[in-house]
Amino acid sequence: MKLASFDVWNTLLDINVMLDAMAVELSNLMGACTVDVVEGMTLTRERIKRMRAKTVGDPSRALEESQELLAELLGIDVGLVKRAAARAVLRVGDGIVLPGAKETLKEVKKRGLKVTVTGNVMFWPGSYTRLLLECFGMMDYIDKTFFADEVLAYKPMREMFEKPLRVFGVEPEEAVHIGDTKAEDFEGALRAGMWAVWINPEAEEVRRIHERGFEVPSVEGILEVLGEIEKEKTF
Repeated sequence: MKLASFDVWNTLLDINVMLDAMAVELSNLMGACTVDVVEGMTLTRERIKRMRAKTVGDPSRALEESQELLAELLGIDVGLVKRAAARAVLRVGDGIVLPGAKETLKEVKKRGLKVTVTGNVMFWPGSYTRLLLECFGMMDYIDKTFFADEVLAYKPMREMFEKPLRVFGVEPEEAVHIGDTKAEDFEGALRAGMWAVWINPEAEEVRRIHERGFEVPSVEGILEVLGEIEKEKTF
């Protein structure tokens, strides 16, 4: 195994912490009730995820589409959405880092693998997420980041998974991707020919659920998966 690709939200960073911070900032800017803003963000996220699962929409405008859909639902100018996202990044603390995430990145890097982040974007640009990873010391163990608004594609599209492979000259069977969304992360990586790891918090242990796929209860599970893959390749 030569490359390990990580999803960001709910794999390394807690999406709820960021969304809560953004909802507070957006409600302040709008002078609206936070509960109404949270509901609007939730509905918009669900709509966007459905669209992406069907690969509907313009991949080159993945970020702008999500911002515009939220602004339309809330009846506000899209500029307020952008301001709220920027203010939220400044507001969050280290509680946004999921338990074991930084230690897992460090251990995978120590094993000699290239480590990348492959993430979709919604409401805020990938550069904001990269800033958070940098702020909390996680970029020290990440070789390169690939975000949807920069790749101009989004998971589960093959291009999102193939771009890191091309950059590092790695074959699909030499790479593994881990993430919390089955359709976007797990199935997308499998279709690209990679090994795939699905983080399912309800899982009780690491178990194989596909010829090249595993289910794990948390991000640390990738360490056991890497051991299993290497053991298999030895025989």
